[in-house]
Amino acid sequence: MAKFSTVILLVHSLTKAEKRHFKLFSGLQKGEKDYVMLFGIIEKNNNECEVKKLFNRKCSGAVFSVALKHLYRVLTDNLLYLKMGQDKELMLQTDLLKATILFDKSLYKEGFELLQKIQKEAEAYEQYITWLAAARMELNYAISLNFQAISENDLLKKQQKIEEIIRYSRNSHQHSSLYEILRYRLAHKGNVRTAEQKKELNDLIVSEMTIMANPLASTVESSKTHLLFQAHYFITINDYKSALKAFYELIDLLEEHQFLWMDSPMDYLVTIEGILDSLRTIGQFKSMKYFMDKLENLPKKAVQFRVMTQRVIYIYTLSSYTSLGNYKMALKIPGIFKDKLFDKIDLLDPNKQAEVFLYTALMYFGNHDLDNAHSFLSKVLFRGKQYFKLPIFQTFRLLHLLVHYELGNNEIVFHEMRSVKRVMVSGEPKTYKVEKIIFRFLQLPRVFDIKKGNKEAEKFKTMFEGVKRDKFELQVLKLFDFASWIEAKLTRKSFEEVIKDNHPLSDELQFIAP
Repeated sequence: MAKFSTVILLVHSLTKAEKRHFKLFSGLQKGEKDYVMLFGIIEKNNNECEVKKLFNRKCSGAVFSVALKHLYRVLTDNLLYLKMGQDKELMLQTDLLKATILFDKSLYKEGFELLQKIQKEAEAYEQYITWLAAARMELNYAISLNFQAISENDLLKKQQKIEEIIRYSRNSHQHSSLYEILRYRLAHKGNVRTAEQKKELNDLIVSEMTIMANPLASTVESSKTHLLFQAHYFITINDYKSALKAFYELIDLLEEHQFLWMDSPMDYLVTIEGILDSLRTIGQFKSMKYFMDKLENLPKKAVQFRVMTQRVIYIYTLSSYTSLGNYKMALKIPGIFKDKLFDKIDLLDPNKQAEVFLYTALMYFGNHDLDNAHSFLSKVLFRGKQYFKLPIFQTFRLLHLLVHYELGNNEIVFHEMRSVKRVMVSGEPKTYKVEKIIFRFLQLPRVFDIKKGNKEAEKFKTMFEGVKRDKFELQVLKLFDFASWIEAKLTRKSFEEVIKDNHPLSDELQFIAP
């Protein structure tokens, strides 16, 4: 039986068009429809106990588990039907099933014609797996008819074409595999922070270059994978200018071949996010609005994709303000995204949720709203083991440490600092330069006279200048301006004032997300 929580999430993820289609479909059926009553209850309530209680009260003679199971089946059938008219790959696979039906009914001429159509479209859309399935089906039915309508020369040509498509498919798979390994390392190990870690990527680079040298890599799919690989490799080694160049090439490629991705625009979203991340890192904040507008103007897709799009717009709008010290302006941003993002955040995977919580916590911390900052940090720090291995988990712990420092909880600061240091000792020997500077500050006396405070501030500014020249530390520094925060503490200035002194362009940023 479908899980109760799964059905609740499914119902609340439906668009207005999907709900309308479900109600039209269920209205065609006669008799009592307990599953429709259950749908209406869930639509207005997402509390499992309340839903079950209301259903038992309104449908006293019905079995709740049966209604739940039927509702899940009808919903998924409806969503599948709608998706068949929107996704080209699914349309082709549906046509394969239709071809099977035609052959079962001895409509061989019509079946072969449909398979030819499928192969033509699958090759145009570079859907090699679907093409191979159609080609094999064609030959299997040709065998059953003793090759009545095909010559030996035609048979050889078809077999050669299958061999060619298999080679293209194998090359595409090998290329995608390298990109997947690179993205896995980026997701689970984070950005490179030492020269030694960079060397570990050399095997991927050599293999990727070998694949691109193959004439089979002349397809749009291979070009797309190559540019994605290059861009994310440059991000992994913190070379954002080169990453930005690769992403610009990629977006030109995607916009030139929109028909290949419009049904499944995840690659486009990944490309735009990469561009935004690179622009933010090299300080080109004003250029970001153009690309966020591109995301807003994408055709409205499923709820989950829209939430993923809003996550990107939210993070980079918020971080644009906080990077330049406009923390008071940044306070307005979460409210704008309440309905579009926060109310649907469970539709995102844990890593994406954690990013939203981290940037929100950083914004509240910069505004000295420590209660809200601690609340958003707690959503990850104390939520479960699924977050422990995320690359940004260490940043959560570091910010959590600073929150308790601001609150004056010296005992907690001492114990938390020891815990974080243990992780540092077990890691790469030359990593965590930023963390070491912060720990050095945290161990200083809290009270300085102005003269001594300014002198200490200059020392820490020099330390951070040295770290900024180390591109492997950029990943931590771009999340939060730790240098300005320490300077503000030592000189007794406001955090915003120090950031704006260090970033004279801060007043130029004027946009707010729609």
